[in-house]
Amino acid sequence: MMLRRYILKTGWVVFLVVLVTTAVQLAHAHTRTEVGPYAIVVGWAQEPPIIGERNALVIEITQDEQPVTGVEATLDAELIYGGRQFRVNLVPTAEPGVYTADIFPTVRGQYGIRLFGAINDVEVDVVVEPEEVFPADRLHFPQPQPDPIELQKELQTIQEELQAELASARLLALAGLGIGLAGLLMAVLAFWQQRKS
Repeated sequence: MMLRRYILKTGWVVFLVVLVTTAVQLAHAHTRTEVGPYAIVVGWAQEPPIIGERNALVIEITQDEQPVTGVEATLDAELIYGGRQFRVNLVPTAEPGVYTADIFPTVRGQYGIRLFGAINDVEVDVVVEPEEVFPADRLHFPQPQPDPIELQKELQTIQEELQAELASARLLALAGLGIGLAGLLMAVLAFWQQRKS
């Protein structure tokens, strides 16, 4: 009987620890804001968000803990990163009040989503920042793969160096051609002078 109580108490403690840990992780991964009577929660469909992997922003809109549907017709969204904007469509999911916006994040850092328009009669213009996007090497094991952005920068540097070398080679070729033509002209003149005399 004592063993049974001990197992039951231990089971409840483990359950509560897992529940609290999960709730803390979910709270960290999603950002909540309020606009009038509406609560808007934004997060990523796949967490953590990784550069170059298909993902989607998940937007949940509620009023008094009840889902708000039909906002895709009156609410617009654009992704923001480093001063750039990218218009996205809010697509309703099978779960009422939950919308997605598909994206392939290509750069590490903090993205924002600007929601603007109206929810019912309430004007909305808010920027929400979900969890930061990271490179895949954060999850690679045992050896990380090279970062595509770094590879692209290295490739660009190599291309610029090759262009400079090619320009130098062309200049040397033209100089060599000029010297060769001058030598040929001098030989022809010398030969012509010799035949004349």
